[in-house]
Amino acid sequence: MNYVLQILFILILMAIGFVARKRGMMSAIGTGEMVRILIGIIYPCLIFSSVTQLEINKLAENWIMPVMALTIAGTGLLLGSIALRCMKGLHQQRANAFLFQSTISNYLFLPLPLVMLLWGEEGVALLVFASMGFELMVWTVGVFLFNRTNTFSEGIRMMFGPPLLTLLFSIGWVCVRDLFNLELPAAGIVVNVMHRLLDLLYLGTETIGKATIAVSMIAAGSRIAALNVRMPFDKQVWLVSALRLVITPVLFILLLRLIPMGEMAYGILTVMVVMPAAVTSLIFSERFGGDSDFIATTLLVTHVAAIVTIPLLLAWAL
Repeated sequence: MNYVLQILFILILMAIGFVARKRGMMSAIGTGEMVRILIGIIYPCLIFSSVTQLEINKLAENWIMPVMALTIAGTGLLLGSIALRCMKGLHQQRANAFLFQSTISNYLFLPLPLVMLLWGEEGVALLVFASMGFELMVWTVGVFLFNRTNTFSEGIRMMFGPPLLTLLFSIGWVCVRDLFNLELPAAGIVVNVMHRLLDLLYLGTETIGKATIAVSMIAAGSRIAALNVRMPFDKQVWLVSALRLVITPVLFILLLRLIPMGEMAYGILTVMVVMPAAVTSLIFSERFGGDSDFIATTLLVTHVAAIVTIPLLLAWAL
């Protein structure tokens, strides 16, 4: 029941953005500026605050989790590519959006409360660690999918934006901190100031990062308000929704059962793969110029349908 309530909460946030756009409280320009702040400040704060809570020993013990997260994304990318070959005359923007929605699930925001309920704080830490696989896919393959100029140099420039740089910095921070056992002494005026500054850094990034879900979904609702009313009936929307919610999860869960790993790791990866389309897809589309109508529609359809598919798949897999 917890994941159903979480999905309903996501839909309520979308509804807030929808109403705000319809009542003139938000505009297309305002939505775009909101996304720029999200991708440049808020989302990087979430990455830093999450990754720096982990310890290097836990990372080493569960190295397979981000690798399997990459495999989840790779499975979706492969299936999406196969589906695209069966469709002709598709505009490049639509094809790129289709591939992104096939590849990336809502791998962190939506699974978080469910993982907390089932496995506690340790499970949340492993979820964050596993999500690094998706983060790498998002900020490499995902960036190139939304690269409007189709030039390699521009794709590289877009790829090394604030989120990926923050992820790399955060991993380095954890490694240096734990490998060299960097701990400040307990006494001294300068040391106390440094302790306070570090505490402020952690608290500040955690507080700002928590706004990621709300801002993302309100922006999504604003985009949905500008949709063509026929978009939800587009067959490509339903095809990518089927790939995201049914075909990719079933194939990956069958694969996952063949790989030896701990029960908690298996459960967390299973939760990640059954999730609907990624909130970050709209962030990318608004920031880098994609088919935002298609993406906003698939966000709506997959999150509504997930109320049914998630309980069924988890009952089967877990």
